[in-house]
Amino acid sequence: MKKFEVFGLQTLPEIQPGDNLPQMIIDCAKNEIGGLRDRDIIIPTSKIISKAMGLLKKKSDVKVTEAALAVSKRTGKDPVWVQMVMDEGHEIIGVIPLNGIFRDHVMDASRDTQCSTGLCEYEQCILITLSPRGTLHTCDAGIDGSNHPEGVVSFMPPEPDEAAEAVREEIKNTTGKEVAVILADTELMPFGTMDFAVGSSGIEPRSKEFGKADKFGRPKFGGMDLTAHQLTAAAALHFGQVNAGIPVVVIRGYEYKVTNTENIANTLWQRRYKQQARRGIKEIIGATAGARPFKQRVLLKIASWFV
Repeated sequence: MKKFEVFGLQTLPEIQPGDNLPQMIIDCAKNEIGGLRDRDIIIPTSKIISKAMGLLKKKSDVKVTEAALAVSKRTGKDPVWVQMVMDEGHEIIGVIPLNGIFRDHVMDASRDTQCSTGLCEYEQCILITLSPRGTLHTCDAGIDGSNHPEGVVSFMPPEPDEAAEAVREEIKNTTGKEVAVILADTELMPFGTMDFAVGSSGIEPRSKEFGKADKFGRPKFGGMDLTAHQLTAAAALHFGQVNAGIPVVVIRGYEYKVTNTENIANTLWQRRYKQQARRGIKEIIGATAGARPFKQRVLLKIASWFV
């Protein structure tokens, strides 16, 4: 029988700027699961990393520009929130309105429709953004105001892979244990939300078995498993999204490939991102056109001129 275990650390206190988060994880793991072991995978939420790094800001300190006001006027989004997204250097590439069919879908996932309606009316929309690092964010550039004092928000670490590596190195220096670290953050999916890996260290984030022979000797179309994301999704069952109070998960017994050179950044289109994205879209349009009737092929061809 093969198995791996997923432990949610429950005794971690509220994180404050400047806290030694790796040591706090070590102490909690010692008290709750007998300490950390070699090849454990530690998955903290990016929010507690941000708190420890002091990546916090009061909304009252944000200076709103004319550009942010213009976006706010068109979308209904709080201009302070728009400004924070812009200050992080993110490009707004899409807007998801929280009305009409989207609101209906949100209501299906709510037990308090009055509260949910008020939240949708206040937020108006969700911004889809592209970070300077080349990461697509579907929830307002990863800026987070939940589980913070009123008027305070946290920001994503500018280099999540480096933040993961710092935690991993501190744990190794303190305990001598070789572990992997994955940072988790919540993103919007077509039918809800999921936690994804935004940074990693010490674990191959994506498997490299495309074309490997299956049990019958045939090359397998697959094998590019997004391992770090899959592990993060498992951890998120402990995280919860409201008030579970479990911001760190330890996964034990999962066999993974160790790497000191690859991380989440290796799975992104970092260089010439926009050019590669446009090329990908053109290729998709071209392939789609080949399977459509003549009139639709013409329209798709015209659409490709604007990409």
